[in-house]
Amino acid sequence: MRARDGLHGIVDDAGGDHRLWFPQGVARIRLAVLVPLDEDLMIRLNSIRRFHRLLTGRPVRPIPSLLALSASERYRATLMLRAWDGAESGASRRDIAGVLFRTDFSGLSAAEWKSASERRQLARILAEARAMVGGEYLTLLRGETRRRR
Repeated sequence: MRARDGLHGIVDDAGGDHRLWFPQGVARIRLAVLVPLDEDLMIRLNSIRRFHRLLTGRPVRPIPSLLALSASERYRATLMLRAWDGAESGASRRDIAGVLFRTDFSGLSAAEWKSASERRQLARILAEARAMVGGEYLTLLRGETRRRR
């Protein structure tokens, strides 16, 4: 997809798609990887190694089961992303809850909405999403989600 900031692409991978950004668009460039030297270096290098194997046509092994998200963890992450996107786009919490929980909350009085379990559930989802966006998403890459709960 062409955008003002360059060319964006996706390389399909059974273990998870790779998202690419080419700031110079379609101009010929040599690929490079910028890697922060932090406590997550090994996770980042493993991802780069998997991507390189994919690009060079070599078999890419599945993500280790300790690092792979369970179905419920993927569902929760999806809820968090959808709620966060809604909040960031200016949607009301009632509207976000309506989309996530497939229920129309517009007819509830303020008191009913304040005591609704879905309102409290949405608050927890948004708090967790805020933490993920703030850097806690790296816990998913480290395989720490099962230890947190």
